[in-house]
Amino acid sequence: MGRQERLALINEIEKARGSTVIAYVTSDRANLVAGIMGDAVSIIHEHIMGTSHGESPKLDLFVYSRGGDSDVPWTLVSMFRQYCQKGSFSVLVPYRAHSAATVICLGADEIVMTRKGELGPIDATIVRGPYNPTDKQTSNPLPVSVEDVNGYFSLLEHVGCARPEEKMQGFEQLGGKVHPLALGAVYRRLEETKLVGLRLLSTRAEPFSEEENQEIIKKLSSEVYSHRHVINPTEAVKYLGLKHVKEAESLGLENTLWSLFEEYRELFELESPFRPEEHLVANDLEEDTWENLPVACIESSHRLDTCRNSMKVKRLRNVPPTVNLQLSDIHFPNVTLPDETAAQMDPEALRDLISQTVQATLQATLNSAVESATKELLRALPQKGFERVAFNSGWETEV
Repeated sequence: MGRQERLALINEIEKARGSTVIAYVTSDRANLVAGIMGDAVSIIHEHIMGTSHGESPKLDLFVYSRGGDSDVPWTLVSMFRQYCQKGSFSVLVPYRAHSAATVICLGADEIVMTRKGELGPIDATIVRGPYNPTDKQTSNPLPVSVEDVNGYFSLLEHVGCARPEEKMQGFEQLGGKVHPLALGAVYRRLEETKLVGLRLLSTRAEPFSEEENQEIIKKLSSEVYSHRHVINPTEAVKYLGLKHVKEAESLGLENTLWSLFEEYRELFELESPFRPEEHLVANDLEEDTWENLPVACIESSHRLDTCRNSMKVKRLRNVPPTVNLQLSDIHFPNVTLPDETAAQMDPEALRDLISQTVQATLQATLNSAVESATKELLRALPQKGFERVAFNSGWETEV
């Protein structure tokens, strides 16, 4: 299965909806996750422009993603609206459209979801940042989530810390564990996401009332107490108030949307965790390299763009500050010349010949011994973890 099978399904959706379909898929394969990023916007723009020179009355964005950059949804939705008729931008959700992908859905005139379709909370999490706390064992940065921060202050109120001075004391204690700038970054990101969500809801051809918009954003940003909570189509309509959600089943699209998702699931090997460390251990390797791993794609009827990463993974060893190599058992070959040759040679020339021979042999022997000893030494040192180095990341175009 491949491009031709996906193309047939895209064409089937386009025919059924009278639209142009652009698919944007990011990998959530275990240990090989990618997100919605700004570098995809210009590529999606090129896909739109390739559709009858950018003239399309109805555009559908097929999306599968766990989230990504919070700055992208506004840019992406605004761009789609520049190229389609009013009220003609829809998002197709076969399965997961979480976090930033959910924010994109807020700006659609219509959200078409399968019965397995999922939206998610839009609360903010700073996964990596210069002020994030670090894990003491691995030194890796720890995420800072607005859920956890809000949960902490809710707990303070629950246990009776209601006065301003008590809340300030609680904040000071939290600031001793988490850098205040990290807390500020989370708050700023949340406020930005809420503002973008409200603005996107207001761009719809048939917008909800301001009160309804505020309630939708409030529920998505702070009243769902787990970032991993999934919002199914029924909950999206009845609890959140997203009345522009449509059931793919009622439109005769559920099987087609799911089949297209299955094609991408196979392309990205979403159900096969990427476990390079286990590969090294199982094969007794110090390091290995994986090239051209697909992590995202943008696809339409006339073009395919795939984002790929290469990755080198190696074991990390606890290397002592000084290392002494014992080379006392190295044996050098004897230099033996025939008697007649030795008798005919000048003593000085003979010494030079022997010196050159010994030096050449010694250097080659030492190089081989040091290389062998180094390898054995490294393998004998205690392991302290693994290191991953990603390289050659970028987009490839296939017409």
